Amino acid sequence: MRVTIGFDYVLIIEWLGKRDALTGSQLHGYLPSLRFESTLVECQRPEDVRQALADAAAQVRSAGIPIVHLEAHGSNPWGGKAEDICFGSGGGPSVTWSQLGEWLAPLNIASDFKLLCVSAACWGSGIMGGISGGQHAAPFACAVGFRTEVDEGRLRDAMKELYRALKSGNDLPECVKRAQRELVHGQKIELEVGLELARKILLNGSLRGATKSPIGPHRRRRRARAVWNTWFPDYLQERDPAYRFDSAWIVL
Repeated sequence: MRVTIGFDYVLIIEWLGKRDALTGSQLHGYLPSLRFESTLVECQRPEDVRQALADAAAQVRSAGIPIVHLEAHGSNPWGGKAEDICFGSGGGPSVTWSQLGEWLAPLNIASDFKLLCVSAACWGSGIMGGISGGQHAAPFACAVGFRTEVDEGRLRDAMKELYRALKSGNDLPECVKRAQRELVHGQKIELEVGLELARKILLNGSLRGATKSPIGPHRRRRRARAVWNTWFPDYLQERDPAYRFDSAWIVL
């Protein structure tokens, strides 16, 4: 599935501990050499993250579409309870990925569903949990995140290469491949496409998992379509065939 992303600047949300290398600030200092505009927001608490995203959504018409770049610590999304799968400074209150999805959704809408998120955190691919179960619009068109732990040095080099490749005009899958080359064995970064995540959620949950339900297949399909329409509004589906429910190959 091919989707369109757009960006005018990089919004770096840095939420790290006092003893951490300030990799977000370092990236902010590096991006001008690539002729990337960037804005750095240093966060101390969850509310700072929420406010930074709300401000970006309100300023899309004047400032343009951002790449949302998150520098933080993340917990393993493939282990533990859902409420413990989160990101933050490594101490004190944290934010679940589903909460982040709620905060990103208005920004993705304001960005015409072209938002790219880069989750520069250990286990940053947990951002895929932000799409949730259809309670709000899709939080991003695409997201890039680490599927493993990663040390500060490798993370910094991978992010530099990602943005170098983006500025050179490479497509996003190629940019992620180039970033991967900066990592060592056992470290992994991946691209997550919102459309594909949505399709997997419906196939593995609402439809396939509903076989024991007393409701019939047509009603299950209507429910799935309603969730899909929440993620991707009718006007988006009418404009871009890739987002249409009937293009998602969701069959019983």
